[in-house]
Amino acid sequence: MTRKVLFSVFLMSCVIQLCAQNITVTSAAGETPNAFVNRALAGKGVYLYNAKFSNSPSPISTNQIGVFQSNGFLDFQMDSGIVMTTGEISLAPGPNNSSGASQAVDGFYSDPQMELLATNTVNGCATLDFDFVGLTDRISFMYTFASEEYPEYVCSNFNDVFAFFITGPDPVTLEERTWNVAIIPGTVSDSTPNGIAVAINSVNPGVPGSSGGSGSGCYYDYASYYISNTRDTGVQYDGYTSKLMAEAMIVPCAEYHMHLSVCNVGDNAFDSGVFLEYGSFTSPSTQLGFEQEVRDTVRIGCPTTVPFDISETAYDDGWVHVTYGGNAVYGVDFEVVSDSGVVMDGTQSFYIAKDQLHYLEIAGLPTANLSYPKYIELFLETSVCPEFPALKVYDTMHFVMTANARLTVNDTNIVADYLCTHVGVTVETGMEPFTYRWIPADNLDNPYAPETDAFITENTVYHVIVTDRYGCSKDTATVNVTINHPVIGIDNVGEAEVKIYPNPTSGILNVDTEGLTEVEMYSVKGQKVFATQCSGDHIAINTQGMAAGMYYLRISTTNGVITQTVVVK
Repeated sequence: MTRKVLFSVFLMSCVIQLCAQNITVTSAAGETPNAFVNRALAGKGVYLYNAKFSNSPSPISTNQIGVFQSNGFLDFQMDSGIVMTTGEISLAPGPNNSSGASQAVDGFYSDPQMELLATNTVNGCATLDFDFVGLTDRISFMYTFASEEYPEYVCSNFNDVFAFFITGPDPVTLEERTWNVAIIPGTVSDSTPNGIAVAINSVNPGVPGSSGGSGSGCYYDYASYYISNTRDTGVQYDGYTSKLMAEAMIVPCAEYHMHLSVCNVGDNAFDSGVFLEYGSFTSPSTQLGFEQEVRDTVRIGCPTTVPFDISETAYDDGWVHVTYGGNAVYGVDFEVVSDSGVVMDGTQSFYIAKDQLHYLEIAGLPTANLSYPKYIELFLETSVCPEFPALKVYDTMHFVMTANARLTVNDTNIVADYLCTHVGVTVETGMEPFTYRWIPADNLDNPYAPETDAFITENTVYHVIVTDRYGCSKDTATVNVTINHPVIGIDNVGEAEVKIYPNPTSGILNVDTEGLTEVEMYSVKGQKVFATQCSGDHIAINTQGMAAGMYYLRISTTNGVITQTVVVK
């Protein structure tokens, strides 16, 4: 039983500006299938090999397969990838100006495996086969099926067929089996244990076509996955599925075979095509890597800590190998310290658990000659599938060796009258940020800062220890604080002979003592806020308008000088 081909459409290439919403295609003819699938389909965590097109590993000789670019055709949901059709792929680009377009190839390949799914003989098959290994326990890829069979032949016996068959060990029983992964999402059940295959009779507008209605395996419940090409742009096909995911649970590191096929059924007309998203054939990959925040410099005499980990893997642990390269020589220019033993032949191995953070510590040696630039390369790799070296996961880092910048801190001399309220040091050279420690910490607000408020009333010597950002260079500065007109005579006047009240106060502050000659008030920052000369045994100071806080009260008498602190509230 055959159908009359309405007409063949030959599309010419067009200027991108004029066809911005039509896909473009490029034939893979002349390219080997193995190179093609690895260039256009293979993603992370998989190894694809032994590829064949039309059951041949030789360079592709037809225009039934190639790559597509969507050029902004948003309805298609994929930017680029592989296109494989029952006729010439040059028919695939829009506009949709035919209800039954076809462009048969010269000679056509049949697929015995697909005849098991078809209601009639299959013709014009485009088949892509390859073996693969996945790093983890799942593989997936994204695809769209499109056809000129839509919508007229929905639920008829004229259904072009396609399938993605995987052959290999069942992840539960480990027995070899073959199953189709091009199934409608969510259709695996007790009644359909293998799911419902994506086809014209299962993914459609939800109603039979004008030439349909009597086909087998017909479903009208999955119209949400169908897109009618009513915009007449993008592709020639009258209808296509939304972007779907084909996925399967597998045994990590086991060998599997993938058979991708799309065929005409009953005749060689009304083309259909399968679009596979670029780089989408993946197995959730083991993530192995250096932490991003580590620096890229190794300094002489200054250890560099390099953290790394292995994560997102189906395995709980594994071997990680670190190889050291570059023109810096291990043991002469640098060394590596870790808890995993010595470096043998430039490689160090670690057995670490998943998500466990591990560390290397690299230190430049004093023997390093840096008269010319030297660098260290770290190559980090693991392979949970040692039988397939191509599946190694790795990360690299590049370190430049340099002499550590010398840290120098200037000594400081501070001279003040009566009271020193602020001290600090200056770093001349070194790698920021710095840490500080003042000794002694007495009378300092913050003994761990480069500058700090203080309350110093007598000559004092401070030692300030400064460390650079890497903790491998230190210097100590001396801060001499000299107080001119130091407070004297305080021991000559007992505290019981001076009465200051009320303290704290928010109004009048009274000072009673014998032989008053002068009274001064200073803020903790050394600002004079009050001063008066007087005589007698009493003075009243109005603190209204002064900022709340602690003040330094300097009381001069005929017997000497008394220092006291008062609080304004």
